[in-house]
Amino acid sequence: MNRSIRRNILVILIVAQGLLTAVCATALVVYVNQQRLAVIDTELERRIGLLVAALQIDDEDSSKLVFTAPETPSEGDLYIIRDQKGAILGASGPSKALPEQAVGAASSFSFAARGEPYRGRVRRGIPVIDPDEENSAVLTPQVSIWYAIPLVDFDRGSRRIVLIAVGCSLFWVASSCIIAWFSVTNGMVPLVELARQASAVSERSWALSLPPDVRNISETRSLALALEALVARLSAAFQRQRTFVNDAAHELKTVVAIQKSSLQVALQGDKTASEYRAGLERALEDVDRLNALVYRMLSLASIEGSDRAKESDLVSLEETIFAACDQLAPVAAAYRVAITTQFTGRYLIASEEGLLQTLWVTLLENALRYSPPDSSVKITCSLDGQIATVVVEDCGAGIHAKDLPHVFDRFYRGDASRSRETGGFGLGLAIAKAIVEKHHGQIEIKNRRGSGTIVRVSLPCA
Repeated sequence: MNRSIRRNILVILIVAQGLLTAVCATALVVYVNQQRLAVIDTELERRIGLLVAALQIDDEDSSKLVFTAPETPSEGDLYIIRDQKGAILGASGPSKALPEQAVGAASSFSFAARGEPYRGRVRRGIPVIDPDEENSAVLTPQVSIWYAIPLVDFDRGSRRIVLIAVGCSLFWVASSCIIAWFSVTNGMVPLVELARQASAVSERSWALSLPPDVRNISETRSLALALEALVARLSAAFQRQRTFVNDAAHELKTVVAIQKSSLQVALQGDKTASEYRAGLERALEDVDRLNALVYRMLSLASIEGSDRAKESDLVSLEETIFAACDQLAPVAAAYRVAITTQFTGRYLIASEEGLLQTLWVTLLENALRYSPPDSSVKITCSLDGQIATVVVEDCGAGIHAKDLPHVFDRFYRGDASRSRETGGFGLGLAIAKAIVEKHHGQIEIKNRRGSGTIVRVSLPCA
């Protein structure tokens, strides 16, 4: 089942809005009913006061009371008046209609009588004062009054209030849902546009034209920037891959063409055994060159494609440099170039076996190749915090300024190294850069003042 952000947001908003509206509507209904009950209780007090006013002290016996039923009580009202001895002085309807015993000490109560709901109120110990009596020492008789009025109109009004509250709540929730739907839909437009632009990206078109709204909205800005950066990296990687394939095909074509030419020359006319041997030797050299090219291409692909997480061996940096110097000692002797080393400590690097040695061999081989006879190549190593820096310096002619930005590009070769005698396929420094980046380090190359080249490699220590 597909999940929808829009649906989740709307469900959360609807549930939250519904709960909030229900709580507010319930609180409003309860509050209004309480206020209406307070008004009814006030009316009961007023009507009880009318009954008290209808009580008079008997002229012959001051301990007795005389009740004259008023004409004002509304139809359906129930009341009972009792004196201090419990005798009924007056009542409306049957005396058992009011739940006198069940009321207890409560001043207000609700009950049902004759199939209708009632609201009642009781007042106990109400003194009946004779306005003509001037002697305050005379004890005044007291009465208790139970009075109740029907709640039919009250219940009918309460139902109307509930219906109005429910109707308003439903209208409010429906309006909120519609507004939320349009708001969420409008808010999702930048994401839809972002998805549309992203789906248009292909290997033939890496253009990602995002509208300004996508970048101006804080919630989508980070996603848009990340997507643009991803597309840019993929475009660059795809372009590098395409360039690599084209250059590799060109190099392979060149080597194969040379090899074919050598074989064709060897097969032309009748030749002596020595001439055939010379032709086969040239063909073997071409095969060796093809083998070297394929090996370097596979090395570069292996370095760039291997998993860095499995590199857990700690390797001594100076030992890898010494091993590279020993490996190139015959080459240095052939070029009549001395290799000098200088170290200021011992450094451990997390690396795969042989990678760092390959790095130093590549850099030293280039330095030896372009250094003049009877000169030297110097390699130094120092530590700055947790960063080990290795510097390789030669005394050659340096690199042309226009070639410096491209020396790490695959198959790039400057004019001074295009001949078959001096130089390679333009993959050495590309392999060196891949090894350094694999170790999360940095490599830079620049011309030394005067003459020569300086290669600086920085690697994090373990």
